[in-house]
Amino acid sequence: MWSGSETDVSQGAASAAVVSVGSELLFGETLDTNASWLGRKLATLGIPVVRGYTVGDVAEDIGWAVRDAIQVADLVLVTGGLGPTPDDLTKVAVANVLGRDLVVDDRVRESLQARYREQGMDGVPPAAYDQAYVPAGSESLHNAEGTAPGIFLSCDEATIVLLPGVPRELEDIVSGSLLPHLERLKRDSSDRVWHHVIHTTGVAESRLTALVEERLADVPDAERLGVGLAYLPDLCGVDLRFTASGLSRDEAFARMAPLVQSIEGVVKPYRFESDSGDLAEAVSQILRERGMTIATAESCTGGLIAKKVTGVGGASDVFAGGIVAYSNEAKIALLGVSAIDLAEHGAVSETVAIQLALGVADLLNSDVGIGVTGIAGPSGGTEDKPVGTVWIATSLGDEVAATICRYSGGREAVRAKAGQAALAAVYRRLVDATA
Repeated sequence: MWSGSETDVSQGAASAAVVSVGSELLFGETLDTNASWLGRKLATLGIPVVRGYTVGDVAEDIGWAVRDAIQVADLVLVTGGLGPTPDDLTKVAVANVLGRDLVVDDRVRESLQARYREQGMDGVPPAAYDQAYVPAGSESLHNAEGTAPGIFLSCDEATIVLLPGVPRELEDIVSGSLLPHLERLKRDSSDRVWHHVIHTTGVAESRLTALVEERLADVPDAERLGVGLAYLPDLCGVDLRFTASGLSRDEAFARMAPLVQSIEGVVKPYRFESDSGDLAEAVSQILRERGMTIATAESCTGGLIAKKVTGVGGASDVFAGGIVAYSNEAKIALLGVSAIDLAEHGAVSETVAIQLALGVADLLNSDVGIGVTGIAGPSGGTEDKPVGTVWIATSLGDEVAATICRYSGGREAVRAKAGQAALAAVYRRLVDATA
């Protein structure tokens, strides 16, 4: 996966700062996905984010963050606090910083009136009408997903953009009406920083690091100079991000190539190909290319795998269906699991996982079947089968394979790791089938 960003501000690249507004962010009630999305989006446009702020719904704090941001960045994006409730104070705070009045934007007012008429209402509620007010001298940015417009304004120090905090609304505005403005903000730079990301799953960060560093030790220092490598782990895997500068991505990759090639052998068993880094996308792509379908039978993961697969666009081409067979009775009645095997081996066993995979593939006439059964916790474990024990089976036609996994962490961690491992098992089998 390639992405490019101009990050050397001294060489003329425009820079950005992100101010995230919302007490819910500070309280930990909401994860700030907007800041990470903006960082990635701006990087592809050659506008690096050089500083970030998170403040509560307090006008003075919002104002302080904006004042500081315009001293360090050419572009300041403020997310959140544009709604109709009393704690939405972003417009007031920014207007105070710039010494501007709030004035009615006729286009926004008319848009609000039309939206509420479509909902069968005679007029705009007073609270919602406040969204028609914008700082004087600004340009409203159309929000196709909601009522609060984005706001684009300039001052002597920087360009300031106010965006709603709802992710789908923010992303729609940035990718739509704001994009031409961002394109004009880009400046020529004699050098860019480029990334090359290798996605892996099924290997611990410590183990992968040891394998990779052992191979990189054999690469001459002259070839390693100017190339960075970051290990980016999460519950589902580890990304390896190589970084190098160059006038083009081809030039940058030529510098990375000796390092990337040196580790190919050790990452191959764990690597998967996906532009987004989503293993479900990688599995879906290979199924689509081969005209195959997949079906899932889940117990401890409770439909998580089906959710991942159907979260990828075009899922109807490859996903036959899924069954959450949580109870033994459901396993027997819906998927034909043997009552004798359940009594003898228990629900968390190799034979049950295999019968789940074969049963759902047969029931839904699918080429590939997944069967997952385990103990996610926090209770239910035994000495022989402690919490975190999961059996995963995959069927490809009449051929079936199963493996036992032992996961650490809480209930959600076990479920997430098991779901990822099941998709990884399918991916490896599909790749190996044509190797």
